[in-house]
Amino acid sequence: MAVRPKPLLVLAVLVLALAFAAPGGAQQTPTLGAPDTETETAAPPPDDTSTTGGGGLKTWQEVLIFGAGLILLAGIGFAIVGDARDRARRLSRHGTTPETAGVPHKHSQQAKQRARAKARQARAQRRKNR
Repeated sequence: MAVRPKPLLVLAVLVLALAFAAPGGAQQTPTLGAPDTETETAAPPPDDTSTTGGGGLKTWQEVLIFGAGLILLAGIGFAIVGDARDRARRLSRHGTTPETAGVPHKHSQQAKQRARAKARQARAQRRKNR
């Protein structure tokens, strides 16, 4: 029995391979005959303030954002499921109220009668044209 790799594992390996292959290829660009130039990079200026990277969100803010997102997704899911159940109830062939239970739709009966009358007329016309 052959062992089949899991699609998620294959995808992860592919992403890692592409992530490590891109920087290596970017460093070997052709110079097209131009002389090699060495550029000196300036050192960044010393930071006089002693900050510890406080430019991000605080933990309670992150929790609040993710909580609001989850509530939003749950609300959307609830609306979709509720609408689907309502639509299925309205479109079902079986009536949901006792007075309409088991009674076929009036429109479909009329449509059948019209189609049968049309078919009778077509047959009569074919017989006449023989």
